Amino acid sequence: MTVLVRGAEKTFDNAERLFFEAELLARAGAVARALCLHQISLEECSKVNNLGAWAVSLVLGLEVNQKKVLAAFGRHAAKNKSNAYMLKGSEAETDAKARGDWEAAVEAFRQTQDEFHETSNRAKNASLYVDWVDGEFAAPSERITKQMLAEITERNAEFLGYAQNGLKMLRRLEASPEEMKGLLSGFVEQAEKLREEKPDDFMAAMETLLSDFLEKGKRKLKG
Repeated sequence: MTVLVRGAEKTFDNAERLFFEAELLARAGAVARALCLHQISLEECSKVNNLGAWAVSLVLGLEVNQKKVLAAFGRHAAKNKSNAYMLKGSEAETDAKARGDWEAAVEAFRQTQDEFHETSNRAKNASLYVDWVDGEFAAPSERITKQMLAEITERNAEFLGYAQNGLKMLRRLEASPEEMKGLLSGFVEQAEKLREEKPDDFMAAMETLLSDFLEKGKRKLKG
């Protein structure tokens, strides 16, 4: 547990540093490079949430494939798709949930994940490389706009908040594992069900439960 908490602390610190360095680049007029650093910061945020899901699994006594989880840390697609859990659901997903069509809701979410990854990765590459676009070569400065930078800056600030909440929960898990296990006990049945339904995507499913837990915690504090 201690290893996971220290790893999350270092990852969150790096995500914050990337955010502030991106802001420095933006103020210097380096719009494309600033977007790149914000994207990397967002990917670091997803790792904090993954570590939180891993820690929760350990506290609940659920087996975790360490090699698989660590391998996902190095894949851009895995990190972007993990972050997609923090996005507002698409209209198709919302409509499917409203009519109780969970299969369609999952399919709509998978589409959101794919689109979010493609858009994020395309923008990151465009912020770094000259590429062939619509019959001519285009430089990063010609492809990355101030509006794109403004959007990713806002998203990164929001996701850093989520990651910070996840880090706080990790520290509570480390300090009082038994107490937190009691608070999380209601998730055990859901977690086991998700393990059966999605054995190949269990950590992503745990992230969903973790996000739900954090959201309930925020509402409790506000109340």
